[in-house]
Amino acid sequence: MSHYYMFILVSLIIIMTPGPDFILITKNALTINKHMGRMTSYGVVTGHIIYAIASILGLTALIAKSLVLFEVIKYAGGVYLLYLGIKALLSSIKNKKTESIESEMNLVDGSHITPKRSKENKNCYLQGLASTLLNPKAIIFYISFLPQFIDMKGNVILQSVILAGLFILTVLVWFTLYLYILDYMSSWFKKPTVEKNFDRITGIALIYLGIKLAFENV
Repeated sequence: MSHYYMFILVSLIIIMTPGPDFILITKNALTINKHMGRMTSYGVVTGHIIYAIASILGLTALIAKSLVLFEVIKYAGGVYLLYLGIKALLSSIKNKKTESIESEMNLVDGSHITPKRSKENKNCYLQGLASTLLNPKAIIFYISFLPQFIDMKGNVILQSVILAGLFILTVLVWFTLYLYILDYMSSWFKKPTVEKNFDRITGIALIYLGIKLAFENV
């Protein structure tokens, strides 16, 4: 059992280290609302579930061995982060007054609330999902880090399922707690100047991570 505790501890360190998922969840929670941050985290968790299943079936190892496919995922992830970064920068220079007027109109006309919220839910969820699936480091985690905690003398598949489940649960618990922390800070971030600068900072951070991911030897 001790190696499971060690696995959770190391997993926490990995999860808490700022990366694309961390930045996207923070950005969506503070610039939109906590619910959208939660939807982004659900997308991240879904991405890990997909990779966990693929890992158990041996598919992640095949992806890692296919240089072309692995490079495609890496560059696609880099381009996607660049896109999100540029989008955040453009958002920082948008006319906030126009957005405020549109928001008030949506509140007056209840017919606009549900479609808009539904679209935001979907966008935030897909952002979290894509940021995980297009991150080659997630693949490396399941084919190199996770197997280190497996006892080859025991049931390998069962241990893989348990470890993957523990990691996914740890991801979900950590981001749930993190979103509660962000909720206390959200009122301060809603100030127009702070929100504008935050969009710029997250935009630059996502562009940096996109370039780093595309040219980094994973």
